[in-house]
Amino acid sequence: MAIIYAVFPTAGEAHDCCRALLEERLVACANRLAPVISHYRWEGEIETSEEHPVILKTSASRQQDVIDRIAKFHRHKVPAIMAWKVDAAHPAYALWVNAETAP
Repeated sequence: MAIIYAVFPTAGEAHDCCRALLEERLVACANRLAPVISHYRWEGEIETSEEHPVILKTSASRQQDVIDRIAKFHRHKVPAIMAWKVDAAHPAYALWVNAETAP
């Protein structure tokens, strides 16, 4: 399994992306978190903005597909999308995730 973390500029965009990824069977589950305030340097300036984080669960084999799909969906030129491989999980949950994301 893999966990993918991404942030979106609006709650609506986060929602729409989660729905699309689920409909396309790229992820088994998406958790939309409360908005966060992000501080970062962009094009030489320090920026502050509200962002909407999402945690997505997928199979290891679909990880790059999910990252690529989010990047195409996202309106930012450089979207924050990161993934971690899952070292351990409840066996039944891992089976469910893999079954839900099977091509």
